[in-house]
Amino acid sequence: MRHAKCNFPTNYAPPRGNVLLLTCMDLRLMDDIVQFMDHDGLANRYDHVVMAGAALGALGVPAPGRIQVYPHWQTTFLDHLDAAVSLHGIEDVYIIEHRDCGAYSKLINKTFGTSFEEQRRELRAHRRHARLLGRLIGARKATIKVRAFLMDLRGDVELLDW
Repeated sequence: MRHAKCNFPTNYAPPRGNVLLLTCMDLRLMDDIVQFMDHDGLANRYDHVVMAGAALGALGVPAPGRIQVYPHWQTTFLDHLDAAVSLHGIEDVYIIEHRDCGAYSKLINKTFGTSFEEQRRELRAHRRHARLLGRLIGARKATIKVRAFLMDLRGDVELLDW
C-alpha cells in the first residue's frame, strides 16, 4: 500500500452518480486505483470490471487490421456495462489505463521504453484504445459519459483527452 500522496487531475467534474470502472489486472496498482476513486468521491459507488489491458482487453484485443483476438472479451465487457446500467443506473464509465502494461507486451507485442519519445508512443497507444472503447460504449449507450485516465506506477494519474 502506498503512503505517499499521488497526483490526480482536477480539470473535470467527477460524476455524481454511480460509475462503471474498467481497469487492467495489474497487481501493482490496485491500492492506487482505490485511492484515485476515493479522491473523486466515488467510494462505494462504482462497479469494477478488471480485464487484462483495460480498454485493449475490453475491445477484444484488436490486432493489426482490426481483427479481434478475443472477441468474447468485448462481449463480456458490454454485458457487464448493460448489467451495471440496469442494476445501478450507471451514467459514467471510467477507464484507467496504466504505464508499463504487461498485457500490451503479451497480447499485442508492444513494449515501451523509458525515453521521452517512447513514453509519448505509450501515451498515444493507451489514448487510442481508450478512445476506441469510448466510441463503442457511446454507440451502445449514447447517454453514457466516458472518461479515460493513464496511471503511472507511482499512482499518479493524468486525464486522457481526445
